[in-house]
Amino acid sequence: MVGLVIGLLTLLAIYQLFAVSEGRRRTVVAVTQAQSAGAMALFSIDREIRSAGLGFASLDPSFLGCKVRATNTARSTPEFDFPFQPVVIKDGKEIWVLSGSSSNMFVGARFSGSQNGEFKMGISNAGMQAGDILVGTNDANTDECLMMEVTKGAGDTIAMPGGTTESYQGVEHRATSYTSFYTGANVGATHNGSYNNMLDVGATSLGEGWLFNLGPKPTLSVWKVTNQQLTRYDYLEGTDTASKLVAQDVLQMVAEYGYDADGSGKIDQSGEWTASTPSAPHLDKLIAMRVAVLVRSSQYEKDEVTPLNPRWASGSKEFDMSAIDPTGDWKHFRYRVYESVIPLRNTIWGQMK
Repeated sequence: MVGLVIGLLTLLAIYQLFAVSEGRRRTVVAVTQAQSAGAMALFSIDREIRSAGLGFASLDPSFLGCKVRATNTARSTPEFDFPFQPVVIKDGKEIWVLSGSSSNMFVGARFSGSQNGEFKMGISNAGMQAGDILVGTNDANTDECLMMEVTKGAGDTIAMPGGTTESYQGVEHRATSYTSFYTGANVGATHNGSYNNMLDVGATSLGEGWLFNLGPKPTLSVWKVTNQQLTRYDYLEGTDTASKLVAQDVLQMVAEYGYDADGSGKIDQSGEWTASTPSAPHLDKLIAMRVAVLVRSSQYEKDEVTPLNPRWASGSKEFDMSAIDPTGDWKHFRYRVYESVIPLRNTIWGQMK
């Protein structure tokens, strides 16, 4: 009997030791997974924001934020619009990042007239190839812009009387088929729809404006957190039904604009960080984004291990955990905040005039 009691006590001690060890192992594994998810989430967002504004960094401030009328017949909703700016914090829950795809550095080119799907260029059509996606602005209307697809541009020729040819000097964007400069294949234009002639003014006053080349495959990435997952999709190609998983265990994502309101060349005042889209004259002074992601371990702990709301913005702000879980159970999980201040490199470059 004594031996049996000693054996049972020994088994009990071993079981308790195993239970404690297994609980700590699960905690370590869950925390490690959450940390990996947080690092991946912030790295992915950081990398894309650094490319924001490629192709239109030199945009005149008066056109920043204009509503871009766009068409993509391959999209589930063919006609749509979006603001013409490098980054947008949408409804406090999403981050939109617009970037061109060209391997060349472009600045805006002037056109001196627009009529029936064709631009007359102020100087030349250099750098605008068939297959490129452009955004055009009109001096007479700073509120609306147009996204379009080049169907004839640099390198194309036109037939002249007598059977001769000469280089084409305009930029055509018509709803037609054309030979892509990038693939050499004959393709149909998918981005020239019902808005295609909106930059036209009239037969006697053809209008003037700017064309910005976003290359053959621009992206407007939408980053959002849904069901504790960070997802991304390209708004130019589809809707949120096309969202792809980037990282799990992401509980919340927050962001702020950083702008140089006083022209000091840096963000050195508390009022220069805001989650609201800055209005003129500050929109052209955006130089950075501050992004923070909150990840949570999947392991529920018996005791409360997080008594206070996790903080971000170098500790000056906190996540509202009661809005996420009003029951207070959130305190039984472990959290980690990943935060970064990301410079808008192309915007900063475009301001150097």
